[in-house]
Amino acid sequence: MSTGPGTRRRAVIGGVIALVVLAVLGVPLLLGTGTPQPTSRPGEVTRDPQAQARLDVPRREAGDPLALGRPDAPVVMAEWGDFQCPFCRLFATTTEPELIRRYVDAGLVRIEWHDFAYLGPESVLAARAARAAARQDRFWDFHAALYRDQPAENRGGFTEASLAATAAGLGLDVDRFRRDAADPAIADAVTADQELGTRLGVGGVPSFVVGDRLVFGAQPLPTFTAALDDALARSR
Repeated sequence: MSTGPGTRRRAVIGGVIALVVLAVLGVPLLLGTGTPQPTSRPGEVTRDPQAQARLDVPRREAGDPLALGRPDAPVVMAEWGDFQCPFCRLFATTTEPELIRRYVDAGLVRIEWHDFAYLGPESVLAARAARAAARQDRFWDFHAALYRDQPAENRGGFTEASLAATAAGLGLDVDRFRRDAADPAIADAVTADQELGTRLGVGGVPSFVVGDRLVFGAQPLPTFTAALDDALARSR
């Protein structure tokens, strides 16, 4: 049975409202804690397969333009985000800078970006544009610019022209940027990231994989510090 745009929008709004309530209450959404689950055979335990798969998420590639921090940092936090998502913007502009200061700059945590461009065509355009900026080693500058000046969702704020203007404002080679943004390899990478996130249990954004755990939503800072501190303790 297919769902129309109205149904999808109601689902997104419902998820956003749920996240607001959880954030206000300070309730963390943590999935896949790594605790073995009993099976139907006495004496045997097995891990949640999604939690097991999350352990293989870190790329740890030197020179990765979509990553912040040392490749050999003890913990990797992988983020799935959408540049149209207001809660992704909230995380990027308020919580993430403090996590970078406390953990990334200290060499303890590495942040790796993944696209989950599911809110509409403009999300896909923005994701491709950010990866085009990454080819000029300016992903994080472009990332910051998109969230700082985030337009209303699917109202024509993200276009090829507006994204090229953002690139120009950052001093990028705009002709190269336009060619790269249209590269099918970049489109494939955006799709692959979303498919990977779906397999790991990502159903909305922002979502974060820390070890075998999935942290869902723009949670309060203490939720992230608790997850990272726990992962650091388990890495020793």
